[in-house]
Amino acid sequence: MYDSWSGHFNEVREAVERFEKMEYKGQEFFFDVHSIENIFDFYIDKLQFNKAERIIEIGLRQHPEASVLKVKQAIIYIENGKLTKAAALLENLLQIEKSNSEVYLNLGYVYLRNDQNEKAKATFEEGFKYAFGNDTEVLLDVTLYLNQFHEYQAAIDILEKRKNLFWANENLLFELAYAYDKVEEDQKAFNTYQQVLDINPWSDNAWYNSGITLVKMGDLRGADEAFEFCLAINPEHAQAYFNKGNSLAQQNRYQEALDNYLECISYDIFQSRCHHYIADCWNQLSNSTMAGKFFDLATRIDPMDIDAWESFARFYMEQQDPENCRAVIDMAMREKEMMHDSELGMFHHIKAQSYVLEEEWKLSKKFFVKAILSNRRDLRHIIALFKLSKALNPSYNIELFVDEYGVKFIETISFQYILAAYHILITEDIEQATELLNGAVISAPGYLDDLLEAFPGLNPAIKEDPTLNDFIEQNK
Repeated sequence: MYDSWSGHFNEVREAVERFEKMEYKGQEFFFDVHSIENIFDFYIDKLQFNKAERIIEIGLRQHPEASVLKVKQAIIYIENGKLTKAAALLENLLQIEKSNSEVYLNLGYVYLRNDQNEKAKATFEEGFKYAFGNDTEVLLDVTLYLNQFHEYQAAIDILEKRKNLFWANENLLFELAYAYDKVEEDQKAFNTYQQVLDINPWSDNAWYNSGITLVKMGDLRGADEAFEFCLAINPEHAQAYFNKGNSLAQQNRYQEALDNYLECISYDIFQSRCHHYIADCWNQLSNSTMAGKFFDLATRIDPMDIDAWESFARFYMEQQDPENCRAVIDMAMREKEMMHDSELGMFHHIKAQSYVLEEEWKLSKKFFVKAILSNRRDLRHIIALFKLSKALNPSYNIELFVDEYGVKFIETISFQYILAAYHILITEDIEQATELLNGAVISAPGYLDDLLEAFPGLNPAIKEDPTLNDFIEQNK
């Protein structure tokens, strides 16, 4: 968005000192346009936006027709969140400055901020025509903006068309690799990070991102090596310790993973997820005391870390400690207004399981029902209730289940799966069953395998009907 002042430091320093002297004395000195640009860029680099705005006010008063200063004024509008003003100013400038790539660059950025992404991309493309020797600088700014606003494929398209401009440019290659990574072109991302490292083998972030990509590609040993290189260059790279720990944990190397997680929190003490994974490692290493301590720390650091609360509750279930399991769930549920239906359902489900451990069957059924009504899409809650009922009464079947719970669950999407199974097994109304399954799969996909596992008698009945069998195979 602006040129750095650092390349002509002495000249800029003199101009800045003169401006500071002017402000101190409460006077107004004359500055040429070039000096005003330099002073502006200096203060923008320092994030001193008030002073940057002040010099532009003076500049436009002294040089009201200077379009380069109007571009700087637009930057101030952008920084202050006055996007409508910035857009209007830049669009007007385009009428008289059609060949100024900086106008296009800033206007495209404003469009991105206003969620006008297609308009932004078209503006950037038009601006490239007027880069005039600043091709790589303009290209880098555009790519940074597109990646910032998750327009990763657009960044890739723009860069791939212009590879001849940046085959040895570390920053542009890095942004291209990052965009590939985000669109899950993992091999291309890795290859491009390797190009960055060929240029600059001391890039800790290129090694780090290579490691992330290798994890996604399943090469955990290679990822470990990449993270080690990153840490050799930058021993304080907390996220490299964290992700190396993740890689080692996936290899069941829990003690080594633990060592890396502990290094991570030595640099980033308030990272709840790292405390959560430390607890997981201690649990895998059979140290329940330390596991409980770190689960507690994770949930204290971030009370809205639902994954940590869930793991904490399940930890106590593994310890055969239903009372503490429910205590953890009750603490998590203090924020229930902020939870998704799936999270509420999950906690009610675990609480129901905790009562199973104590053979408190009525309470267990009560909380399975709460789980079902909290998350009306997840069939697994209904199946758990059915299995518990059948365990308590071996003669219990789907017909009795529908009679007992049909009215309560009739408006529950996942119950359509149960009704479909009921019609296949009891009424033999295949047409009605297929209609119910179709509605269930559309509204709550992904549960056919759970249904077939819970009711194995469905398989022979389904195979007898080619239409139903085809439907099941297509939607598994």
